[in-house]
Amino acid sequence: MKNFFIALFCVVTILTVEQSCQKIDTTTLGVGLIPAVDNVNTFDTTLDIITNNYILPDSTAISRAENYALGILNDPEFGTTTGTIYFDVLPASAGYPFVKKDSIKGIDSVVLSLDYAGLFGDSNSIERIRVYEIATTTRFADSLYRLDSPEFGVVPAQLGEKTVNFTTLNDPQVIKKGEDTVLVTEQNLLRIHLDKSLGARLAGYDTTTAYKSDSTFIERFRGLALKVDANSARNKALAYFNLSDNAKTRLTVYYRVGNTTKVDTTYTEFIYKNLVAKGANLITRNITGTPYAANIANPVSNKDKIYLQSSPGSYATLYIPGLKTLNNRVIHRAELIVEKVPSAEDAFFDPPVLFLDLIDSTNNIVRSVPTDFSTDYQGSYNSADFGGIIKQNRYTFNLTRSIQGIVTHKDAVYSYRLYAPYSTWPLYSPQVSFNGYPIRVNANIAAGRVVVGGGSNPTKKMRLRIIYSKI
Repeated sequence: MKNFFIALFCVVTILTVEQSCQKIDTTTLGVGLIPAVDNVNTFDTTLDIITNNYILPDSTAISRAENYALGILNDPEFGTTTGTIYFDVLPASAGYPFVKKDSIKGIDSVVLSLDYAGLFGDSNSIERIRVYEIATTTRFADSLYRLDSPEFGVVPAQLGEKTVNFTTLNDPQVIKKGEDTVLVTEQNLLRIHLDKSLGARLAGYDTTTAYKSDSTFIERFRGLALKVDANSARNKALAYFNLSDNAKTRLTVYYRVGNTTKVDTTYTEFIYKNLVAKGANLITRNITGTPYAANIANPVSNKDKIYLQSSPGSYATLYIPGLKTLNNRVIHRAELIVEKVPSAEDAFFDPPVLFLDLIDSTNNIVRSVPTDFSTDYQGSYNSADFGGIIKQNRYTFNLTRSIQGIVTHKDAVYSYRLYAPYSTWPLYSPQVSFNGYPIRVNANIAAGRVVVGGGSNPTKKMRLRIIYSKI
């Protein structure tokens, strides 16, 4: 009996070790459920993909609570990206925001503070930020980024500027708010001193005109524009700022107040007021003369490289001819494999999260991948299972259920769209008016780019690998 248990233990150990060695080379997800490929009971096949690369002429609305991009990013592979911010600042409360006019003795300083929320690109960038007053009478839409929007007009004379070393944006700063206040230490904050004449102008308004309401104030002061000088020392990054954090993003006017016996320093603040203030984040791309532009213009129908730039960016079409002739079988795993290829200075530029959906040319829409992709009411989706997050220089997408539907139920075969959206709206059926909630794919607008192998790449070919059993 003792020898029987020893023998049983050895058999179990061998089987366990053998099972632990069975895996697909691109994933460990569900490895215990995928049988080993032995070419007797379980088989492995790879389908070729025809890939093409295009510019994606999209427009993306971002809410007031999301991060706005500011900066100039010069990328030798993808070109130049410019982020410009326009936004309102309004009195924090109703009425005249200063003390009585006749007690104001002068303006000490005017400071614009911005809540720093992150970076894309080279953190060693040194960029000169210029602040202007918006001049145009046309109101921009609420928190709207548009690829094709023109820049808004500004008053030519700038209000202030600051040369910023991006490595210092998250450094703690000690701030003194007036003579009688304590020192405050704040982190992740950009502060730019503006011309004191702006403070005098704001103090000179009264409650019968400018401070009568928020709308009358906007008529007299249309907001601020933040731009970056193209001749800065090192333009290789976009910095992100959150306007809606009123504790950090604010325009502060420091001024002296008093009477004949005593003069004190105090301050008042103007903020990006919730539900009232509006803003715009304009993102422009210039790809002229880059490898990316050459690849887009190349008439070859099956590209060896695919350039994927996050919104506003590009996309690839993926056509898999072999899906139409694939006979019925049990699909254990169907996995789209996308491999990163080296590109110029890619150590500075993080790759984005990629997303995959279907091109329904019959209905002229793009729809979600059935059964493999799913989302919830909070705007999240099953990215860990569905795929799109780079790991060890490789993206994978799990298409097992949808490919099973093609071979078993003769579901329609579509081309795929591969891209890096900031956000996307799921669409499962063109016959249903409401299909799901918008989902966030990438953390920030215009952040992320990657070059991947296309369908004709000699060493890193994009492909669909299928593990299956015959019926």
